[in-house]
Amino acid sequence: MHCEKFTSKIDGYKKIRKQKKLFGTFGFRGVVNEGIGAEKAKRVGASLAIYLGDGKTVAIGKDPRISSDMLEEALIDGLTEFGCNALTLGIITPDTLSLEVGRQADAGVMITASHNPPEYNGIKCLSKRGMGFSPEEDLALEKIYFGDLKKGGRSGKKIVDRGASDRYRDHIVRYVTKLFPVKPMDIVVDGGGGSASTVTPETLERLGHTVIRFNCKYDGMFRERNPEPIDANLEKLKKLVRSENADMGVAHDGDGDRTAFIDEGGKFIQGDVTAAIIADHVLRQCKDREKKIAVTIAFSNIIEHVASTLGAQVIYTPVGEPYLAQAKVLCGAQVGLEEHGSVLLEWSREGPMLAGVMAGILSKEGMSLSELVASYPMYHQIKDAKTLPAGTDIDAILDRLKAEIPQDYEKISDMDGLRVDYSDGWFLVRASGTEPKVRVFSEAKTEERAKRLNRIAMEGLERAMITGEHG
Repeated sequence: MHCEKFTSKIDGYKKIRKQKKLFGTFGFRGVVNEGIGAEKAKRVGASLAIYLGDGKTVAIGKDPRISSDMLEEALIDGLTEFGCNALTLGIITPDTLSLEVGRQADAGVMITASHNPPEYNGIKCLSKRGMGFSPEEDLALEKIYFGDLKKGGRSGKKIVDRGASDRYRDHIVRYVTKLFPVKPMDIVVDGGGGSASTVTPETLERLGHTVIRFNCKYDGMFRERNPEPIDANLEKLKKLVRSENADMGVAHDGDGDRTAFIDEGGKFIQGDVTAAIIADHVLRQCKDREKKIAVTIAFSNIIEHVASTLGAQVIYTPVGEPYLAQAKVLCGAQVGLEEHGSVLLEWSREGPMLAGVMAGILSKEGMSLSELVASYPMYHQIKDAKTLPAGTDIDAILDRLKAEIPQDYEKISDMDGLRVDYSDGWFLVRASGTEPKVRVFSEAKTEERAKRLNRIAMEGLERAMITGEHG
């Protein structure tokens, strides 16, 4: 489905992406004291203060990385010296920040590198609505950042508020109990040592569940495991779910905006499956006559199945949370979904909320998590990547790729990289936002076909690179 208000902006988004020097898809991140440090954080604070104007308030949240305090202090210095108030909320999840910006600030900054290793950190800016800065807002802020920063006539002040997480827990309990019955379950939570380490267990307990906590103390070095909650990093959680005879396991990343699920048998559930299930059950109870689901171009075809059963429309966006938020604003989509399992119910990725919602769905359906997953069609996915030589023009390669693949596809999209759809599957080739490589996803109803589509993409890439060398 096309939403003209959104699709008409895609070409502009592509141009802006090429123009940006600081911000990536959503904020920027890097190795501390290399790609990001106190000076850069202070300058972002100063630029944001100039952009907003004197007397405005910026809410600040952070994840528990050991570098977060240093970056926060520098950011506060920049904001207050250039006329804005800095409202510090402490260690919180991004959605907590999003809610607080809407309640009591004019913008927000989250200091986090999300699922990256501990030596990284980053900065994400949120607008008054609590959603990530749009590409246009990023560009406007960059123009100030790279120009001459001029102080106004006043200074701002620092304000401390440590009640945001309590308000977020209240918000989750209200949301879940309004939509779903609560049947007590045994749930293992792996907080990842990150921002959701206390919020998720406490919220689930308030909902009546018994929680077995693992890795639920803040750890800025992420010593227990890599913060990205993918299958390979969750072996201990899977074993705990089995040994405790738990109903499910939940795992988060460094800032708590990614949520992964383990079923009662200790099996990892693919992120786009859990996101699609949550969207399905939330939208079943949505009273809007027109149901719309925004998903990134990398999302599984399971969403087409869900949409058909709901009579909903699917709106595809480039990869990245801000694009989903823009689709929600411009097209009226009720939910936004990312392929790694993130869900936007409001304006940013939910984290702890998803644990409560999934438990509520299981209560309502009277199913185990494995039974719930089995009630949806199964798709096989392959996620691959190819590292490219330094200085490679990835856009040129993707342009040539169109000519290097068989022309028997049903449709093709260059919204973000190149997605090629066939009657029985698809593949996507797109540039990584953080590394000199391209990511290659393929999906089909059989593993053999998914492998075949992966080969078509990889072989086409090889030919596109050779053509470029000889071109």
